[in-house]
Amino acid sequence: MTRCLARLFVAFLFTLTGALAARAVETPYVVLDLGSGRVLADRNANQLWYPASVTKLMNAYVTFKAIRSGEVSLATRVVVSKNALAEPPSKMGFKVGTAIDLDNAIKMMLVHSSNDIAVAVAETVGGSEAAFVARMNAEAARLGMGSTHFVNPNGLPGAGQYTTARDLAVLGQALWKEFPEWRPIYRITAIKSGKRVLKSANNLLERYPGTLGMKTGFICSSGFNVVALAQRGDRMLLAVVLGMPSALERAELAARLFNDGFAGRARPGPTLAGLQGNSPAPYVIDMKPEICMKKDRGEHETGDDEEQVSALVPKFKLMDPIVVTTLGVVKPDGSIKAAADVADAPAATKTKKSAAKVAADKAEPVKKTTKTAKKTKKPADPVPGADDPAATVLPASGTKAGKSPAKLEVGVPFDSTEIAPLPEPGGLH
Repeated sequence: MTRCLARLFVAFLFTLTGALAARAVETPYVVLDLGSGRVLADRNANQLWYPASVTKLMNAYVTFKAIRSGEVSLATRVVVSKNALAEPPSKMGFKVGTAIDLDNAIKMMLVHSSNDIAVAVAETVGGSEAAFVARMNAEAARLGMGSTHFVNPNGLPGAGQYTTARDLAVLGQALWKEFPEWRPIYRITAIKSGKRVLKSANNLLERYPGTLGMKTGFICSSGFNVVALAQRGDRMLLAVVLGMPSALERAELAARLFNDGFAGRARPGPTLAGLQGNSPAPYVIDMKPEICMKKDRGEHETGDDEEQVSALVPKFKLMDPIVVTTLGVVKPDGSIKAAADVADAPAATKTKKSAAKVAADKAEPVKKTTKTAKKTKKPADPVPGADDPAATVLPASGTKAGKSPAKLEVGVPFDSTEIAPLPEPGGLH
């Protein structure tokens, strides 16, 4: 009994320490002018932080390099393994053996933030998940991301997974400049898989005109993260915002930072190379006490915060969902069974239950997410001048979406600390 009480007391101290640390260090951000390469604004840019699903940007970077070198192609077959399907949501949930071409797999990974597909891509490009993660870390070191380390290809919690706002700005800049052919993918607002419409969690895309997209991320311990790009005239800015308490507040801060940058209210500072420094707190900040003690948390905004004065505009429609498809299911002889129903049946109910039972049973925000999905079906308010011709040139996969009604889903929130617990404090280094 005494030992049990002692453990509870220690757990309480860890929780209290984490909460105090999170309050002592303001959440980080960086704003970069991509034209000049100068930092326009920053706060705690070198503070160690959990990257969450923004990790998938490095997954994409390694994959883009492999495509360019001829190691793989857009037609390369990505097959869902048991290891991939076992990942908790957000996920596509296709059954083991489902084959997808790499082009569609990348869209599923970056738009829907699919953890299972991120692992499947890693296994395909790297030969194994571990080998691919080693390549991610090698690229991080080569790019000068000196305070970043990855342990998985999707951003789920794990000992030794950390980054900084400054390092993520380096990655975002590298992706944008080195791979211009992939720029349209970051702006996709939703994908359509069979009858399911899966929305991007990046609400800036339909709330801030001029947004060029990139990637969001969320786990309890990171708070709400985003790497975002926006353009006004011939100026292009990149913003990294980490640790915000909600998806809407994340978008709000990014929008305000963009406004300040475009309006000239921020003075040009050093380059990203000159911004390197030590982490204010010499450990990774854990936001879990601040974030997950509250309800209604998930990657998609709820209507509860809409009353605040906002730098965002009313929601507008940027584009129709991009259709994604599978190739089918690989047979024992290596041939593929036609993909007629694969997209509409993302893993049989029994398979899904066994692969992510805890995610389905314990993820508290699921009911709220369903409610949000219903709200999202309402017609969006148009914004004068928000229509962008570039939206019509996005590379669509598969056939054109039909007129049959689609089921709108926003996925299970990317909050899996109940499935993959964080290590004990001090265990990350």
